[in-house]
Amino acid sequence: MRARTLLVVAAIGGAGILAWRAARGRGARGGPATSPAGRAEPAGGWATCSAPSARAYELTFGLLLGGIYRRMADDLAAVLAGVEAPRILEVGPGPGHLAVELARRVPDLRLVGIDVDAAMVERARARAVREGLDGRLRFELGDVEALSFPDGSFDLVTSSFSVHHWPDAAAGFAEVRRVLRPGGRAIMYDLPDAWGRLETRAAGLAAAAARGGFAEPTATAFRWPGRVALVRRLAVAAPERGR
Repeated sequence: MRARTLLVVAAIGGAGILAWRAARGRGARGGPATSPAGRAEPAGGWATCSAPSARAYELTFGLLLGGIYRRMADDLAAVLAGVEAPRILEVGPGPGHLAVELARRVPDLRLVGIDVDAAMVERARARAVREGLDGRLRFELGDVEALSFPDGSFDLVTSSFSVHHWPDAAAGFAEVRRVLRPGGRAIMYDLPDAWGRLETRAAGLAAAAARGGFAEPTATAFRWPGRVALVRRLAVAAPERGR
């Protein structure tokens, strides 16, 4: 356990340093492309994930962080207990690790994953097909700041290690709040605020949620591996009807 913990900490720390150096070299946003909303968006790599490419991210972090995706899936499955055929939006699903783990635990879910990185979308789709889950998991290009879904479309919105890459996190949270059904939950997992400031100059997780319209958001420690708290968990809810 101790050796695995040291390996994970070292790998994540090394990725953060490399990402920071890449961001300093060319700006935190990376090379521009056209987003589904018609805005300039990063083409992928360092600007959208803590790795030079989708393939590198899948090979490195997929192997090292499998345990935390399973723990996150357990956590989300508990949040969804009692919700019949839940509708879920995952923002920044990467190559689909969390979506697959969650689908294994919640057999009646329907999940849509959106990502600005086309390479990540293709890898997530391929993973869903390999696992026989493509009937319940859908992945597509999309921008959290301009979601294409109607108001109140989802019971749960989640994200893992993505929020600190959102160019305007407050606008993203405002859209998350809009597409949640009344009383729906948003559960976001991300690295500590200091990491986001180092890698992408991101605002704090709870502060961004507050600016996006969520009341009194609080980020708490999400411990893994062992008792190490490398991850923060934000849990917020959309207001009930009439509030």
